[in-house]
Parts: sequence; structure tokens; C-alpha cells
Amino acid sequence: MNAFNDDDDKRKNFRTIFRLLNAFREVDRDIPISTALVFCWVALNEGATQVEMRNTLDMPSATSSRNLAALSKVHRLGKPGLDLIEWVENPEDRRAKLFFLSRKGEALLEELLVTFG
Repeated sequence: MNAFNDDDDKRKNFRTIFRLLNAFREVDRDIPISTALVFCWVALNEGATQVEMRNTLDMPSATSSRNLAALSKVHRLGKPGLDLIEWVENPEDRRAKLFFLSRKGEALLEELLVTFG
């Protein structure tokens, strides 16, 4: 049984999802889907906190930290990250960080919107 049932619109929409996932692979060949998901969430929710992201995505703290670090300038263990997001100290709670796209992240978002928008 074919999930698309000869529905060209469903096939076209799914092909777009497939191409979007491949676009993230062009950024990092081994990028986990969870990291791409976190990038998308930050793009949609700039200025939000890690706690808000974890709650929305139902993601454990360690997983969210690992993905945010991969997307920032410096990955875990001091390795270079993808530099797609920036962390800014929350002026209302210095323990919390607010997340924004970096210039490189904004460029990637624009590229994705042009390609898939």
C-alpha cells in the first residue's frame, strides 16, 4: 500500500521535506535531526530560553544543551560549532540565556526560505 495513494500534492509536500532535510546535510553531513529541529525552533522563537525550548520540544536538558552547543560558535569539548545561533544573557535572569540566530544562521534561514518558501 502506498501512503501517497497517487496524491501528487502529498508527494510534492513530502519531497519538500526530504529536500529540506538534505539542505541541513549540506551544512553538516552528519547533523542529527534533533539539531536541525532546534535550529528551526530558534528561528521561529528568537529571544526564547532553553527552558521554553525544552518544554515545547519535550527534550531532556542534556539533549537540548548538546544541540544548542552544536549550533553555536563553540561545540562541546571546545570544538568549532556550526555558528548558526548565539546565546545572550537574559537581563532579567542572568542564569538564563536567550537564543538568536547568528548572521550565518540568518543567511541559512534566508536560503531555506528562498528555496522552500
